[in-house]
Amino acid sequence: MELRQLKTFVKIAHSDSFLKAAEDLGYAQSTITSQIQLLEKELGIKLFERIGRNMKLTSRGLVFLNYAEKIITLANEAKEAISDVNVPMGTLKIGVVESLCTVKLPKLLQDYNIKYPEVEVIIKLGTCSDLHDMLKNNVVDFIFTLGEPIIDSDLITCMSYNEPMAILASPANKFAARKKLTLKDIANEPLILTEKGCSYRGVFESMFYIQNLKPHISLEVGSIETIKTFVANNLGITLLPVMAVENELKQGKLVKLDLVGCHFNMMTQILYHKNKWLTPSMNVFIEAIKATGGSISP
Repeated sequence: MELRQLKTFVKIAHSDSFLKAAEDLGYAQSTITSQIQLLEKELGIKLFERIGRNMKLTSRGLVFLNYAEKIITLANEAKEAISDVNVPMGTLKIGVVESLCTVKLPKLLQDYNIKYPEVEVIIKLGTCSDLHDMLKNNVVDFIFTLGEPIIDSDLITCMSYNEPMAILASPANKFAARKKLTLKDIANEPLILTEKGCSYRGVFESMFYIQNLKPHISLEVGSIETIKTFVANNLGITLLPVMAVENELKQGKLVKLDLVGCHFNMMTQILYHKNKWLTPSMNVFIEAIKATGGSISP
């Protein structure tokens, strides 16, 4: 089993295409096919199956993918560990929720990429629960979460700060101009929420259940940008971090509802695993985070 075979396997797994993987890696397609055939022969299993025009992982291939990614990660860390400790290089893998990725991460990464061009930054999106698992399983180096505070003795927090939340509607919504609304007032209104596993969605739903109310969830959407568009078109009400909707609030596309008795203890946290060997690229990233002085501005 060779490292290049594992890299080829992972590339195909994420692109669903032998041809696309060959183009990305700079190999002939026949070379890609040969590498996978040799890997399958050594493992004694089928890694891929063709479904339509795409190559999809088999159930055993999906299990092997997790281990292949870990092996590649360890190989990169080993390479960096014996290189010049003063020169950040290699990869930096960050797991992040979408709202932070689109609003606050770009400025931080822009400065980082200018200073350390030899570092390849890899971004993985996910819900807070997804990201927690990624960090525990060494899939990523850092996670940027937004939700209820994560308290885990295996994780180190290098930054945390409160993140204001808002219940939002279209200016055309019947409750837009109402004062001192209650959850009961909006219980029958269609809600447009982020996908399950999102921490603040769970908190919002639980507020209804505590008051013996059933939230009317009409749409579940994985994209915050899509949620904002739907709400602006008066398809329902949502809960989002204020920093993700500042432009829409200024432009009058969305309004905050005056809902009393709803308090959200949401935090942005940046964490890494306590047992993780801090590569030079990770160390300078931590320094860049701390240099922001406690919050990351868009």
